[in-house]
Amino acid sequence: MNSPAIVLPSQLAAAAHDVRLARQGLEQTVIFVREQARPWALSGLNKAVDDPYIIGKLGDLQIRIDVADALYQRAEQFIGSASETLVATAEAVIASAEALQAVGNVQQELTGSRPASPSQEGREPLRWQYQIIGNYRLNDVVPPQLQE
Repeated sequence: MNSPAIVLPSQLAAAAHDVRLARQGLEQTVIFVREQARPWALSGLNKAVDDPYIIGKLGDLQIRIDVADALYQRAEQFIGSASETLVATAEAVIASAEALQAVGNVQQELTGSRPASPSQEGREPLRWQYQIIGNYRLNDVVPPQLQE
């Protein structure tokens, strides 16, 4: 990562892609639960859509996706210093990746299958994104992409 002019568009594209996949995964899971899922045998429920555990899980996913999308929109339109822009982008990348991972986990749990993970080629590891955010917020350290 040598230049934010190169990094930001690819990082934002990755965040947008992850949000899109998370939304699709949630929709597929909702369709499965509505049409095919059966309630836990000892729950006393007639339909899986009435299970408070499933309802809560799907609500949690919706919130995670909406937060990731909001952070993506914020980063895409961010006006500020280069450091602040990189931090906003890192926040969007983390939130979108975590939303997608949460959707995959719930899909596995409720449907028995998990979609293929997106390619990590050209992406920075998430642990670096956390470092950028934490070091900037805690120590006012300029992200390494901007250090000369």
